[in-house]
Amino acid sequence: MKCKALFRQFFPFIKYCIVGVIGTSIDLFIVYLLVEFFGFNPIVAALFGFLFAVTNNFFLNKFWTFRVASTNYRKLWIKFFLVSSTGLSITLLLMYLFWEIFGIYYLLAKLLTSGIVLIWNFLANKFWTFHIKERFIDIPEKYDFTLSIVIPAFNEENRIKNTLILIDNFLKKNNILGEIIVVSDGSTDRTNTLVRAMTDDIDNLRLVVHKKNKGKGFSVKSGVLVSKGKYILMTDADNSTPIEEYNLLRKKIKTHGVVIGSRYLKNSRVKRKQPSSRIFIGRVGNLLIRFFIIDNILDTQCGFKLFTHHAAKEIFARQKVTRFGFDVEALVIAKSLNYKIVEVPVSWFNSLESRFRPIRDAIQTFFDLIYIKLNLWSGRYR
Repeated sequence: MKCKALFRQFFPFIKYCIVGVIGTSIDLFIVYLLVEFFGFNPIVAALFGFLFAVTNNFFLNKFWTFRVASTNYRKLWIKFFLVSSTGLSITLLLMYLFWEIFGIYYLLAKLLTSGIVLIWNFLANKFWTFHIKERFIDIPEKYDFTLSIVIPAFNEENRIKNTLILIDNFLKKNNILGEIIVVSDGSTDRTNTLVRAMTDDIDNLRLVVHKKNKGKGFSVKSGVLVSKGKYILMTDADNSTPIEEYNLLRKKIKTHGVVIGSRYLKNSRVKRKQPSSRIFIGRVGNLLIRFFIIDNILDTQCGFKLFTHHAAKEIFARQKVTRFGFDVEALVIAKSLNYKIVEVPVSWFNSLESRFRPIRDAIQTFFDLIYIKLNLWSGRYR
């Protein structure tokens, strides 16, 4: 039994060696074909041979040696290519050391080099290229709360107290067992002090503190990943969408994984509008989002979104964007995971203390969209 177990552990290395022999044969055949029949320069032919061999070895190792199910071919191939290129560099360095410096017979030097590089390539591909980290979402049989409310906050001493009182009154009035998670994102004012002081009066109020400012998206992710509610609601510290609008979203959550508040539907109620410049930037941005990233959603940026527990955990575990573009990314991930998304018209009041910087944040969000698109193309969110 021990012998069988040992062989089972060693068998992938045997497969890897077989793939290496096949790859070397392809490399030599391509070089011979290009030089002898097509008149290529030997160096150019060697480059083509190397690329063909690497591609062949990549697919054989993915599907046979390591049996990796991931469909993120772009990322895996780049990692495999980097390992192979590094192996080539190690080969040249070791050949120079063994042959030129230590005077070892060149065939023996090549044999030693090949053995070292073979082991390097195998271990690097086993533990890096084809080592896929599985994400296991722990879904409890019984939830501690019906609703988790995540509030990202950065220097919100002027608004957070009133918002927490309103939310607490709403939960009590509607007999909702809920928790409120305030994520203070590097606040330097009295936000943390105020929230801590209110934990005595508000049940299940928690404060998560980031010592440094990491972005609204990072804060929402932090709050979501520690949430324990059956449903998870993200909302803003200024209560720009009144907490009472949760009742509208709740009606849809049983048939959808993601329900988002919208300011741009026919029945939306925008009570206090944004400045014209902000509206213009928002609408242009939304057109770009709908054209290049995700269609059929009129308002991706409203900070009032409701998720099922499972959807929220799966989506935000994959989140990469840490600042304003995170809303779009969350919806892109939700769609890539086949969660149903629906918009619901809500009331909304523009905050006069908004920290959105039109030019700087718009540029940042634009680059976030490019990053999201590349991740989407590469299959990274799956």
